[in-house]
Amino acid sequence: MDFKKHYRVFLIVLFSSLVMNGQEVADVLKNEVKVIVRYDGSNVKLRWAPTTPSAWIKGNTFGYHIERFTIAKNGEILEKPIKVDITESNLFPEPLELWEKDIEINDYAAILAQSLYGERFEVGQMEGGLAQIINKSKEIEQRYSFGLFAADMDFYSAKKAALGLEDNTIEKDNEYLYKVTINVPEGADKIESGIVSIKIQENIEKLPAPIDVYAVGDDKSILLTWEYAMFKKVFTSYFLERSEDGTNFKRLGDTPLVNLNDKPDKPSTRMFYVDTIPANNKIYYYRVQGITPFGEVSPFSKVISARGVKKLEDVPHISRYSFDKQGSVVLEWDFEEKVEKDIIGFELNWAVQEKGPYTTVVSDISANSRKVVYKNPEPSNYFRIVALSKNNQKTTSLTSFVQTIDSIPPSKPLGLQGVVDTLGVVRLQWIANTEKDILGYRVFRGNLENEEVSQITISPISRTSFIDTVQVKSLNSQVFYQIVAVDQRFNMSDYSEKLAVLKPDVVPPSSPIFSKYSVDKEGVQLQWIRSTSDDVQYHQLYRQSTKDVEKGWELIFKSSDTTASYRDQTAITGITYRYAVFAQDKVGLQSAPSTPLTITVQKNDKVKVIKGFRGIVDREAKNINLSWRITSDQVRELIIYKNKEGEKPVLWKQLPGTINTISDNGVNPNTVYIYQLKAITGNAQFTELEKITITY
Repeated sequence: MDFKKHYRVFLIVLFSSLVMNGQEVADVLKNEVKVIVRYDGSNVKLRWAPTTPSAWIKGNTFGYHIERFTIAKNGEILEKPIKVDITESNLFPEPLELWEKDIEINDYAAILAQSLYGERFEVGQMEGGLAQIINKSKEIEQRYSFGLFAADMDFYSAKKAALGLEDNTIEKDNEYLYKVTINVPEGADKIESGIVSIKIQENIEKLPAPIDVYAVGDDKSILLTWEYAMFKKVFTSYFLERSEDGTNFKRLGDTPLVNLNDKPDKPSTRMFYVDTIPANNKIYYYRVQGITPFGEVSPFSKVISARGVKKLEDVPHISRYSFDKQGSVVLEWDFEEKVEKDIIGFELNWAVQEKGPYTTVVSDISANSRKVVYKNPEPSNYFRIVALSKNNQKTTSLTSFVQTIDSIPPSKPLGLQGVVDTLGVVRLQWIANTEKDILGYRVFRGNLENEEVSQITISPISRTSFIDTVQVKSLNSQVFYQIVAVDQRFNMSDYSEKLAVLKPDVVPPSSPIFSKYSVDKEGVQLQWIRSTSDDVQYHQLYRQSTKDVEKGWELIFKSSDTTASYRDQTAITGITYRYAVFAQDKVGLQSAPSTPLTITVQKNDKVKVIKGFRGIVDREAKNINLSWRITSDQVRELIIYKNKEGEKPVLWKQLPGTINTISDNGVNPNTVYIYQLKAITGNAQFTELEKITITY
């Protein structure tokens, strides 16, 4: 049965209140039952939850047993607790037919019914044998997670799902201990029982009201926030109500609000909700109500209010600047005249750097002004015009850079020198410029001679030396530097001559790579791609027998020229060898080995053990069924290659030697597929390759 049409999917919480009373995630991994309890004045309400999906399944399968122990009467502790079985028989989820009416009117009942009895509970699907196990595991986890979430949201549904119970046989002034046990059969893994106690008193513990509720107005929206962490163990969700007159409140939606930001590794301290309102400049009133796992609602919070605030519709734009006869900066800007009624005026902010900090240098500029004068500017000035609204909002113009007149750059630095040590520390020095208004120097670096250099100093440095650190273990043997002088008007000189600093050689050559090999009667033919490093002196080929690993690697070939192949004629038939090739440079640094190549020298020619290799197209099942016969009991493994016509074959499947049929579901209509099959025998021989062509 599929209940999907009966409920909205709540992609909200995947672990609900599974860990009750603030337990950490690490405790969730234990197979146990967690219990909470509350007395409402007449009944004791119990809510429990298994802490793992497997424990939940066992609870649904074997049932729950609830015991009550009276441990004190009239304030006196009993020597021997009085035991009562609250459930005469095991407690199970109600059968499917008793859920039918509820799922039509109760979303949470629908979710629980789907979790318990639904034919499927969709998760992202993967293909393959192992994938089916993973998909099933994910489905169980989602059934468990969504089921417990729904139980937390609705106590009535929790009771129907055997996750809650009411005890109406209690007496006042008694103290009780409740024990919830999953009745797993003997021999199965035990699940730790859940235990909780409660004292029945005249004064019922009242639920707290949500606190610290605040409202912040924005343009046709109001942000609501309230305390969450303090009542995390009390409330699982909240209702939010709004009123236009402060008296008649209406709930915002039927679905309770759940905190989506609360995560085990980053717990949330507050709840947030943004309410969209129809109009600004109108006061709206709000109050919050908490909901417990027992379906109880708390008193309302204090009523708070806020109104929407219209956003300032225009932003100042500095259009031009000029200098007057006294050298002051005259700034002009644009601003919509129709928006003047919404602002109290403007202010001018100034900074010596674009990133600030900015200070207000001219304030109380009238709303109809579009020009301001700033006296005594610095060589470099950054300005912003700020519009101040009547609703405590403001909009700020983009930054405008104003530089006092000085367009002559310094001369380029001279005498740049540098050295680098074996640790990669580079020491640079150069001759100081003679201009009086020099602010400092910028240092630039590049890794290649022809690439554009990049600045490595954040701001101009005043000294004529610089220490840099480079990676000496890299493929480039040099690093390049240039210097630029900057004056106090931020005019920059031309680049200095480019300096090439030679790094010490501490980097081994790059590793060679095997590109091809073959085995024939003449021996093992090996080919490799030489190291790409330009300082390689020679390549070395090593061999190791897998039967004599303790003897280590044996050097069988060494080349100082461009040779990139070798035929090993001393390899013994039937023996498995590993081969590796190294490169060594002129200073004796050796590369890491190539990826070792493991080769078994075959005893005989290829044998034919596969017969009847064929494929049948099944258009109804949308697949191609492959089958074959094996004529030898020595086949250890089967390898199948697949390709479309005109493409290169790729490895498709590796199968045990006992398999003789397989279906290919990854096929498309009007396509020609080529399959090639070969076997590997127990003595590591490859059989002849069988090939078929199928048109789907």
